Amino acid sequence: MSSLISSHCRRTLRALSWWALLPFVTLATPRNAAAQNPDLTLSQEERDSILKDYHNIFPFLGRKAIERGFDLPKPVGLNVLGLYMNQGIEITDLGLSTGANPIAPIDFIGFGTNTSTVYSANLRLDLWVLPFLNVYGFGGRAQANTKVEVSTPIAFTSEVDQPGNYAGVGLTGAMGLKRNFIAADINWSWSDFEKLDEPVFGRVFSARFGRTIKLGGPKRASFWVGTMNQKFRSETNGSILLSEAIPPEVVNKIRNALQNVQNQPWYMNLTPPQKALVDQIVNALLSSNPGNTTINYQLKKDPADPWNMLVGGNIDLNKRWTIRAEVGFIGRTSVLLNAVYRLDL
Repeated sequence: MSSLISSHCRRTLRALSWWALLPFVTLATPRNAAAQNPDLTLSQEERDSILKDYHNIFPFLGRKAIERGFDLPKPVGLNVLGLYMNQGIEITDLGLSTGANPIAPIDFIGFGTNTSTVYSANLRLDLWVLPFLNVYGFGGRAQANTKVEVSTPIAFTSEVDQPGNYAGVGLTGAMGLKRNFIAADINWSWSDFEKLDEPVFGRVFSARFGRTIKLGGPKRASFWVGTMNQKFRSETNGSILLSEAIPPEVVNKIRNALQNVQNQPWYMNLTPPQKALVDQIVNALLSSNPGNTTINYQLKKDPADPWNMLVGGNIDLNKRWTIRAEVGFIGRTSVLLNAVYRLDL
């Protein structure tokens, strides 16, 4: 997913998250790399006009950059972002238990295609510390849906909806070459979802190459292509009611399949500790009200495709307002919209 596009180097895409198997993404994007672009340099008359009333503290070395003809953005950005993201996830090292029983590892459950879909909105504050370096902080809320396909020993699909909050920090660097620019962004985030015992740490790196053109007056348009890499802490622990993870009709299907589990080949091939765990889960499922059974879990999860491609663009309406959009594809699908308002400091 600017893990999100947003405010610097054309701001930095922000935000995301998933469900309990969560990560949460964030993306980044070029924010006024055009400001460091020699081919869009200010005329001597424009430099003198800007410097006449220039009193900003940030970015450091800003006055010298303007003297050399760089058209700097206003240093402070207020960002509002919306993001949709869908990606595959891989699950390994699964452990389960019920109620107050300790979690035990299991290796007889196989998975099919697992996906996470996230809708997210966040606010971001960014600051150009140097003409080529932007730092930022962000926070937001996400609504995540995770679909897990279990293929063996009993085939069924579990789907969980979960809201969560996240926050993080990041930085973006940019440089220009004539009308072209290169921007690199990295951010670190912490996501807190209802069904997780601990917040999940994530890191998103992205790089973009683009071009800026003048549209007349203060208006500028930028277009870019790029790539993004997502990484997050893979260990996850939590608890969930069976009724929240599996529909009643699927629970009934599982109960019917487990009626004579001791006679099934996959059960007979288990080790004694694994049989004890299966018996524990079966007894809970065959109880009078299995939907109220609490399932404790631990697992490792990773993006099925850590890398994906990006294409985006933005329009600077004037020195204060920028509208931006970015699409992610190949491995991870995302759509990001971003509005930015910039201030002097």
